[in-house]
Amino acid sequence: MTTRIIRMIGATAAIGVLAACGTTPTEADYGKSVASLISASAYNPATLTSPSDAAVTGVDPDYANNVVVEMRKDVPKPEDVRKPINVQVFSTSGGW
Repeated sequence: MTTRIIRMIGATAAIGVLAACGTTPTEADYGKSVASLISASAYNPATLTSPSDAAVTGVDPDYANNVVVEMRKDVPKPEDVRKPINVQVFSTSGGW
């Protein structure tokens, strides 16, 4: 009887260990998402497979303006950054 219980516990543990070794869908898709991000971040995707040796001499003004406008959207205003941060370690209104 005890040998049977030990074998069942061992089999259950082995199944658990093997199940933990599998890759998650996120891990399996990681390479695809990285490749997708790289190709989406290129202005001209054709240059990813056949890059040019020529130096960059300019940029499309509309594209550059859109990049700058989008980057400035998430910058906080200076008056918001200067606000004091209040941290309460102990509270007298309850809790612990």
